[in-house]
Amino acid sequence: MIALIGFYLLATPLQRLARRRGWRLAEKIPPFFARTVCFLLGLRVVFDGAALGPKPRMIVSNHVSWSDILVFASRETPCFVAKSEVADWPVFGAFARAQDTIFVKRDSRSDVARVNAAMAEKMRAGEDVLLYGEGTSSDGADVLAFKPSLFAAARDLLRLYPEVAAVTIQPAAIAYVASRGKKLDAEGRRVLAWFGDAELAPHIWTLLKHAPVDCRVRFGEALAYGAETDRKAIAAETEARVRRLAAALVA
Repeated sequence: MIALIGFYLLATPLQRLARRRGWRLAEKIPPFFARTVCFLLGLRVVFDGAALGPKPRMIVSNHVSWSDILVFASRETPCFVAKSEVADWPVFGAFARAQDTIFVKRDSRSDVARVNAAMAEKMRAGEDVLLYGEGTSSDGADVLAFKPSLFAAARDLLRLYPEVAAVTIQPAAIAYVASRGKKLDAEGRRVLAWFGDAELAPHIWTLLKHAPVDCRVRFGEALAYGAETDRKAIAAETEARVRRLAAALVA
């Protein structure tokens, strides 16, 4: 709590200023924040798999817990797409707003166009966009069906900027695979998942009680979204690849 309050008072306004001024410091603060919080929570993170494809790039992953954001942010500084409720979270919400996270109103279908346009602009500016293809978090036992509508950001980017030949769709899978040195089975992974109507504070306490927790992220071979690409087809192929990656992580 002391660390989070310190970040809230010092790092959040500094990050907001750094992004506004275009300082390189803006690329360093979020990974430092994420690595620090992962360390305090007892999350031990390992990345492996294929090399990331060229930019503009959309990283598409399954979604297990609120802590997925910290895990991915510990590696680099992607632009996250998160549910609008995250903006009101203590400390984490303030930092998400400072990082210019794109917030989605999940109960409003009309909001999809705005979100896709915002994602397209971020990718055009050279930022990676991290998208959770399921549109929500799962219980960690399986990957839910991906929502093709969110892949339209790549289509919008190509339409707005014809000079862009293709957008990289980078499949990724995340899994919490061990607790206190012991491999987690399906029930163990379900305990550490944050989904449905679960509250945040009790889940943080659950995570702390199971620490150290080993988390693995694996990147798959990239796909290219071109002008003639079928959005639903590439969403289905990305989902299939993420499923295979996730299964391999927990095997």
